[in-house]
Amino acid sequence: MLSNSSIIIFMCLIAYTCSQTYTSLGYADCGSKNVQIRRLSYTPMPIIHPGTGKLSLAISATENIRGVVKANLTIIRIVSGIRLPIGCYVHNGANVGSCSYNDLCTLLKNLINHDKDTCPPHLAVHGIDCECPLNIVTNDLDIDMDLTVPVAPDTLSWISVGDFDVRLRASIGSISGCYDLKFAMLCSYFYLSIVFLVFSSSWTSHVAHGEEWSWSNTRHLIRSNWTSSLKANTNTSKINHSVWFIFYYLNYCSVCKKYQSYWEVTGEYAAGWSKYIKIGAYNCASESPTENDICHDKGYPQWRIYCPATNSTQLTFDSGRRNANTKPEDFLVWSLKKMNKIAHECYGKSWPIRDVIQPRTIKDLNKIIPRRVKQFQLFATDDILPYSLYVLNNSKTVYREPIYRLNTQNPITPGTGIWKGMRNNDGQITLEQIDSTNIVDKVVLNRNIIAATDTYAEKRIGSLKPTLTDVDSAATWMIKKDLHRKLPATFEAVKAWLNVLHMYYPGSETMNNFLSNLIEFMNNRTTLSSQELKHYINSISTIKLPNIKYDHCNGSDSSKRGYPCSLWVLFHSMTVKQAILAENNKLPSNVQPTDMIISIREFIRNFFLCAECVQHFLTGTENAENEINSFRENVLYLWRGHNRVNKALRGEVESNDPVWPKVPYPIKQQCGSCVLRVDENGEALEYDENETYNYLKDFYNLQNLSNQKTTATKTNTATQYQCNHLLSLLILFLFMFYIIF
Repeated sequence: MLSNSSIIIFMCLIAYTCSQTYTSLGYADCGSKNVQIRRLSYTPMPIIHPGTGKLSLAISATENIRGVVKANLTIIRIVSGIRLPIGCYVHNGANVGSCSYNDLCTLLKNLINHDKDTCPPHLAVHGIDCECPLNIVTNDLDIDMDLTVPVAPDTLSWISVGDFDVRLRASIGSISGCYDLKFAMLCSYFYLSIVFLVFSSSWTSHVAHGEEWSWSNTRHLIRSNWTSSLKANTNTSKINHSVWFIFYYLNYCSVCKKYQSYWEVTGEYAAGWSKYIKIGAYNCASESPTENDICHDKGYPQWRIYCPATNSTQLTFDSGRRNANTKPEDFLVWSLKKMNKIAHECYGKSWPIRDVIQPRTIKDLNKIIPRRVKQFQLFATDDILPYSLYVLNNSKTVYREPIYRLNTQNPITPGTGIWKGMRNNDGQITLEQIDSTNIVDKVVLNRNIIAATDTYAEKRIGSLKPTLTDVDSAATWMIKKDLHRKLPATFEAVKAWLNVLHMYYPGSETMNNFLSNLIEFMNNRTTLSSQELKHYINSISTIKLPNIKYDHCNGSDSSKRGYPCSLWVLFHSMTVKQAILAENNKLPSNVQPTDMIISIREFIRNFFLCAECVQHFLTGTENAENEINSFRENVLYLWRGHNRVNKALRGEVESNDPVWPKVPYPIKQQCGSCVLRVDENGEALEYDENETYNYLKDFYNLQNLSNQKTTATKTNTATQYQCNHLLSLLILFLFMFYIIF
């Protein structure tokens, strides 16, 4: 039950969260031709959403507005005075955000869901029927209309409360418009109050759900349902259970996220195969030190085949087969090829995909096909893949109408094709060719699927500056979830990393003391198993590890930022702490500037489990020893590398958090003296590295930060992000331009 004081505090926080700079709609012509906006207003401003408002506009054009609207959007979101450029993202095959649009009318029609039958009457009186392409028969429009602002579609989840500067250039025929718009948006107090009540009562359950697979076509496997879902055969069971093709992933791994949509379309394609093959996924980041029997820690992502006959899994293919040209169907093809090789040991003799039969005559065929089989099919092909797909796509009938494979060069059914076989009453077989058009075509899967989770408790934004909690969370994660995985083989590597981590640890005193005790414990041993490390953490150590809880690295959902972000913060903070110690002459004389980056590189090599990420990091730092000649340069070297990584990942929507766009850092609003030159979007092109070094020292020097967070901060960040999936004012103004052009 909420107290009166809690309610008062909460309402104050709402007022703070939703406070904006812009109190009226601003617009300015930036180079229009043959069109003029004579009046444009929207009240109230900031817009309250969900809610209602009034739009008033008057436009004049030199000719009728007919044809396809092309547009270009540049969007800047302003939060706490910091300008955050919104990038261009791809969702379900369509661009959203700061993009070029070849057909703005169709995009908005899909967003607003109006057609000629549901088009608002305020528009119909002006000859606007909400159909595409536009066909407005008047040159002058004067419209006053009431609007209802509903919940935003998921495609615009990057919109939140704040101020927005939008430049929209649109053209249709000889008419071209360019306008700079300034507007603000805030949340309905009533709506936020409801959200707060839901949020406060269900935080725990939503966070727990955040680890789960959110897609529709792939079965999310967790430890509690692993056995019940897979149903391994026992010696006494004669029932053949399904084989599973399983995607082993880490929910924080950016490369794993890249292939999530690939696996989802595989699940969609194979939805009818469940009698023989099911498609699943398992988050190996959820494994504890003693629960390493499901995952196989040789780098992620992995694709494995679960065999019910042996109650074990086998690696489907080596990760080295993946490259920039890998397509979704490749994973399916590779999985099927591996399965066909191990079918008998993995599933049993009743596996429906059979070896090639080689009858010379119909009489031979009569002997090969069991007498009990009255109808069957023959698939003549030299390629086992189309045959395998055809069999599995007939999973529901193949057990009673088996499908056999012949080589194309056979004396019975020469050439590629499919024949229907029937055994008549006297036992003789007759064959009839059936249409096999498209059946032998190469399989192509549609990749345009990107999953989204719509859980209130996951929608929260991180603080602007790193905190001790962020680095403590990184250290806790690596100790509990990463360092143990390859023990005892990596015992010496673990000790080496812990010594470096402790020497330059920038986090809390609690974690510093834990590291000191753990190092002493390991120094008294010659080896250490995963189980022994867990026993030390849970039973021997008198200091308990801090909880994993992100501030600066708190993403807009559970798959964003998190551990990788906190690891970057930890690395940056360690290099800064080392540089500050060097400036104060407090480093041992034998410490070299390159020692830190080498230790970080070895940590990534040995313990970071995203295989492709590891390779990229090793390649990016392979020449570090020749490029770093001072502790100052070590700070800048890691900063440059981080910006390169962000640039490489910027186009991958799966690994991006739209609330924290991957732009060159720091941006000019954070350090004006750091940025010497910017591009047309305001993003940094050139830095003053002396100023940047000083900025990084201040930003990542965590020694003077308190590890305590106020209730106000927690509530503010949580409630602010509830607005992210509400309809933004941007849709409203796009809708206006839909009317204008």
